[in-house]
Amino acid sequence: MTLIVPHRKTKQEAIAQIDRNARDLFMGIAGASVQIAELKKEWNGPTMSFSLVGRLGFISVPLTGTIEVDDVNVTVRCDLPPMVRNFIGDDKVAAGIETQLRRLL
Repeated sequence: MTLIVPHRKTKQEAIAQIDRNARDLFMGIAGASVQIAELKKEWNGPTMSFSLVGRLGFISVPLTGTIEVDDVNVTVRCDLPPMVRNFIGDDKVAAGIETQLRRLL
């Protein structure tokens, strides 16, 4: 899944907002009942690599990807596991992340 969201901040301001609020970006992807655990992030220039585990009851699903910030856009790339694609769908995940990004930026 690839999602591109424009921003109106400087590149450094956008990076700082995303870094401070990385966990919030993934909240609401599949509803408030999903917990985000084991969030790991690493910046290499304007690109943040991330991994996390989404938990709903006894089900745990890993998610990995990157967030790249340029002068006008934030690009999120995620490898969605088949379980997420089948039960939630790319569109719903993308919409949830986009909503959170727009709130941050």
